[in-house]
Amino acid sequence: MTDSLEPTSPASPPEFEPTGGSVTFVGSGPGDLGLLTLSGSRALRMADLVIIDEAADEEQVSHLAPAHAEVRFAGGDDEVTAILSAVAKGRKVVRLHGGDFFTDADAGGVLSEVLQAAGLRVNVVPGINRWSAALSFGAVAASSSFAALDATLEVPPIDSWPAAETLIVRATGEASARLAEQAAQRFGADGPCLSLTGVGSTGQVSELLTWGEVEASDVDECFYIVGPGIEESRRQRYAWFEGKPLFDWRVVAPSTKDSLDPLVEELAHYGASTEIVATMTIEPPRTEQAMERAVRGLVDGRYLWVVFTSPHAVAAIAERLDEYGLDSRALSGINLAAVGRGTVEALARMGIKADLVPVVENTTGALAHEFPAYDDLIDPLDRVLVPSADVAVEPLLVGLSKLGWEVEEVTAYRTVRAAPPPPEVREDIKAGNFDAVVFTSATAVRNMIGIAGKPHAATVVAAIGPATAAACEIHGLRVDVTADAPTFESLAESLARFADRRRQDQVDAGLPLTKPSQRKRRRRRKTVEATA
Repeated sequence: MTDSLEPTSPASPPEFEPTGGSVTFVGSGPGDLGLLTLSGSRALRMADLVIIDEAADEEQVSHLAPAHAEVRFAGGDDEVTAILSAVAKGRKVVRLHGGDFFTDADAGGVLSEVLQAAGLRVNVVPGINRWSAALSFGAVAASSSFAALDATLEVPPIDSWPAAETLIVRATGEASARLAEQAAQRFGADGPCLSLTGVGSTGQVSELLTWGEVEASDVDECFYIVGPGIEESRRQRYAWFEGKPLFDWRVVAPSTKDSLDPLVEELAHYGASTEIVATMTIEPPRTEQAMERAVRGLVDGRYLWVVFTSPHAVAAIAERLDEYGLDSRALSGINLAAVGRGTVEALARMGIKADLVPVVENTTGALAHEFPAYDDLIDPLDRVLVPSADVAVEPLLVGLSKLGWEVEEVTAYRTVRAAPPPPEVREDIKAGNFDAVVFTSATAVRNMIGIAGKPHAATVVAAIGPATAAACEIHGLRVDVTADAPTFESLAESLARFADRRRQDQVDAGLPLTKPSQRKRRRRRKTVEATA
C-alpha cells in the first residue's frame, strides 16, 4: 500500500494503442460502501488496480477486490498519470468515489481529464449522489420541485439561490453560520430547516432547527433541507434509518479463532457499529514434521477422507501444499468434510466444494453422527486425516473410530491468547462506553475478561447460546440477551429485539430515548481533609 500515487509517465494524455486495459469510474454512494451497485461490485471483482478516496476504508474495499488487486489512495496531480499508465500496460483500473461522478461537483475533475485521452476504454458506473442520499437517510419525501445548492467552497448571496419547494444545501460546518445568515433573509430566522451530519453512517445526526439556531461547527460536511417534507410528524413515519433498533450503538465483539465478519454485517443491518477485540491468535505448530508427513500422505494417496474443522486448518494445508509447489488439485480423489460455514467458504475460495457438511447441527460432534461408516468391501482405504488445533476434538475422533475409521489427527496450528487490546479500548470496555458486548463462545468470555477486564454493569451482555450465557454468569456478568439459535443471525436479531423493547419501555415511562452508554453518571464524592 502506498500513501500516494507516484508519476510514472508524462502528464499529457497519450494516444492509446488497443490493449486489454480499461478504466471504470465507480460511484459508491456517500457514507456506506454497501450502497455500491451490482455493476460497481462486478467492476471491483475484475480490477487489477483500485484507486480510492483518502477517507475510504482501505480494508473494506480490499475485501471486495480480487486478492491480486492493488489498492491505492488517490494522489492529486499524479492520479491521472497513474491511471493512464496502468491502462496502457493492460491493467483494469477502478477509480472508486464516495458519491456520483456526474452529480457531485468535486468528483468530475479526474473523469473529465481521463475522458480526453484518445482511444481509452472508459466506463462509468453511477452511484447514489449526495443530494438524494441526504433526502433518503434524512427520511424526507421530496416535493415535485426540488433543487440542490453546494455551498462548501463559497456561500453564494441569497438572490442566486435556486427557487424550489424543497431545497437541499450542502456546506461545511465552519461556513454554517454564514449560510444561516443568508438563509434567514429568504426563510426568516424562525424558518425551519433540517440539519443532517454524518449522512449514511451510524453516527448520523438529524435535528429540526430554525435558521436562527444554526451555528458554526467543526464537521466537514452538513446538509440543510427546507421544504414540507421536513415536518417532524411526517419524518417519524419514514424514519427507517435512525429508527433502526441498534442505531448508533457501539458493540464490542471478542473473537477467538473464527471470523466474526458475518456477525458484524448482521449487527450493521440493525444500525450498530462493531469493534472486534481479538482474544486469540493463530500460530504455527511447534514442530513441522507431523504436518510434513500429513501433506506427503495426501499426495501419496494415504487418506480416503480429510476432515477440516476450521478455516485455519484449510489455510494450514493450503500453505503446506504451496510450499511444495502444489495447489488444490493435490486433493483430487480425496473426500472432504467441513465443519462450520467459515470452513466451507475457505474451501470454496480454493475452488473446492466439501463432500460432507453436517446438516442437523454444524459442529464436530454432529459430523461424527452423519459420517459414513467404514465398509471394507467398497472403501479402498480406512484412514481419515483431521488437521486441527493443538486442542483435541475428542467427540469427532471418538465418533469416527467407532465407525471403523483409522483416524490420524495432526496439529495444523496453535491457538494462543492474544495480547491485550489498546488502552483506550480497555478503558471503553470498563467505563461502559460500549452499549453492548456480544459473546459467541465460552472461550470468548474467559479470554476477553482475561485480557481486557469485565464490561461495565451498564453494558448490555448478549450470548449466542446457553453454554456461553452460563460462562458469563460464572464470571459475574448479568446476561441480558440469549440468542434463540446458536447463529450470528439469531444473536443479532435477539439483541435488536431487546433494544426495541428497551426503547418502548422508555417511551411508556415518559423517559428520553437513550443508549445504554448514555446513562446518568454518578458523581464521586470527594473527601476534603482539613489541614492544620
